Amino acid sequence: MAPSLPASGKRPGWLRIGALALTLAAGPASAQDPLSAIDWLRENMVRPEAGAHPVTPSTGDAWLLGVITTRPIDATRPESVGLFSAARAGLPRSFWGTTADTELLVLISALPVDTLPALRDLSYRLLLAEFDAPHSPQPVSNGQEVNGMQAGPRSADFMAARIDKLMDFGAIDQAAALLDTLDPDDSELRLRRFEIALLLEQEQSACASVRDTARPFRFEPAVIFCQARQGDWAGAQEALERAMQAGTLGPVYGPLLERFLDADDHLHNGDGALDTILPPRLSPLAWRLLEAIGAPVATHGLPVAFAHADLRGTIGWRAQLEAAERLVRSGALPPNHLLGLYTERSAAASGGIWERVRAVQRLERALAGGDAEAIGAALLDTWPQIVEGELEVAFASLYAEALLEAGLSGAALEQAVIAGLLTDNYEQVALDHPGETAQSQFLATIARGMPPSEAMQSDEALRDPLWAAVAEAFVNPPPVPEGAQARLVEGRVGEEVLLTLISLGRTSDPRVLTDGLATLRHIGLEDVARRTALQSLLLERRG
Repeated sequence: MAPSLPASGKRPGWLRIGALALTLAAGPASAQDPLSAIDWLRENMVRPEAGAHPVTPSTGDAWLLGVITTRPIDATRPESVGLFSAARAGLPRSFWGTTADTELLVLISALPVDTLPALRDLSYRLLLAEFDAPHSPQPVSNGQEVNGMQAGPRSADFMAARIDKLMDFGAIDQAAALLDTLDPDDSELRLRRFEIALLLEQEQSACASVRDTARPFRFEPAVIFCQARQGDWAGAQEALERAMQAGTLGPVYGPLLERFLDADDHLHNGDGALDTILPPRLSPLAWRLLEAIGAPVATHGLPVAFAHADLRGTIGWRAQLEAAERLVRSGALPPNHLLGLYTERSAAASGGIWERVRAVQRLERALAGGDAEAIGAALLDTWPQIVEGELEVAFASLYAEALLEAGLSGAALEQAVIAGLLTDNYEQVALDHPGETAQSQFLATIARGMPPSEAMQSDEALRDPLWAAVAEAFVNPPPVPEGAQARLVEGRVGEEVLLTLISLGRTSDPRVLTDGLATLRHIGLEDVARRTALQSLLLERRG
C-alpha cells in the first residue's frame, strides 16, 4: 500500500527505501511494551507541574476538589452523547437504569463481535443511541486520586468503551461520527479519533487536531509524526531526539519514528533491517509508520477496523474485495458497496472469492434478462458461494425482493423465500409464503411471532434441539429466567440486554437460546428476537 505523501518537505528516501526486513521475534520486551497507543498514553501522560492544582485534602468537603469534573451547564455529557435518539432506537432514555457505570463498561467490552447479524445490529443500536448517562455510584473523576485511591471513573471512560467496541466491529465511520458530535478535550478520546483518521486516510485533518496549540496533544509519537507530515522535519527530528534521550517513546515507537525521519541515512548506511518486536496489538500509528518506511503489514491478519485502509482505489481489486467482505460481515459497510466491487470488472482468476464474484455477476445478468428459469439456476449456483463467505443476510438485503418477484418455482423459490426470511421484511414474506412442509411452516410461524403448533413440533424434521429451543421461547407469555426477571424488576434493563447479547453470542446451547429469545421478547425487543430465531435456524454458523 503506497503511503500518502507529505504536504511539503518530503524526504525522497520515503519512495526509495524499499521493503525492510522485520524480525518478528518473541521476547520479554513484548510484554513490557505492548504497541497500543492507549496504553502508552496512560503510562506517559504529561502530569501537571507542581503547584498547578491544589493538594487534595483528606477531610471535609474540600476533598471534592479535583474529583468532580465541571463543565458548562449546556455542555454535552460524553456519557450520554449519541447519533440518534433512544426513541428512534426503540428504547427508553433511561435504558441503563440503576446499573453502575463500572459494570456496564465491563459488559460493553465483553460484547461478542462474531455473532448473528440480528444481535450485531442490536449491539450497534446500544452503542450509538443517546441514552441518559449511566448511574455512577462514585463521584466522577478527572483522573486524580483521593487518599491514594482513584475516586471514580473518568467522565470519558463510558464513551471510550463504546468507541473501542465500535472499532472492534470495524465501525470506524460510526465511531468517528460519535466522537465528532462531542469534539472531546479528553486525551484518550482525542487519541482514538486520531487513530480512526489514520485508518480513513484523513491524516491532514487528524494532524491539524494534533498540532492544535490551544489543546496540547499528549501522545508524543503522534505529535512527532504530525510535525513531519506537515513539513516540519527539523522540528520533528529535534522532538524525537529529546524523547529518545528522555526514554519516553519505548522500544517500538522510537525505532519506527527514527526510520521514518531518517529514511535516507538508514538506506545509505545499509541499515535495512528493523530489529524491533511487533506485539499482536498493532496500533494504527505503528501500522502507518511501517507502511511509510516500506515495511507494510497486510490488513487481513489485523483487526477488522484496519480493513478500511484497503478500500482505497489505489489498492488491488482482490484486497478491496476481501476487505469489503470482512466489513460487510461485521455490519460496518453497506452491502451495496460490496456489490459495486463484485460487478466492477471480470474475475481475474478462479477459485475462492473469484467464484463468488462470477456467481454474483451471473445472477445480475439473469435478473437483467428477466427469464425466471435462468434466474433460478443462477440463484441456486450463487447461494453456496454466499454461504461460504457468510454473507447470506447481506445478499438477502440486496436480492430477496427481486427474487421473490421473479416468478420462480421449485427449489429456486424455496431458496428465495429463505433469503426473504433473512431480510427486515421477514413477516410479510411469511404471510405471502406460508410454506408446505412442516419446516417452512414453522419458520413462517416464528416470523409472525406465533407459537408453533404441536403438530409442527412433532414432525421428525423439527426434533432438533435448536428448533425445540426456538419453539419454547415463542410460547406466550415467554418463559423469562428468574435471574433476568429480578434484574428487570430492579430497573437494570440495559444490563440485562447486554448479558443476553453476550450469552447468545458465545454459545449454541439450546437452553441459552430459549432464555435469550424469551428475555428479548419480554423486554419488548420482539423484532430482534424473531430475526435472531430465524437466523439461528437458517444460517449455518453462529456469527
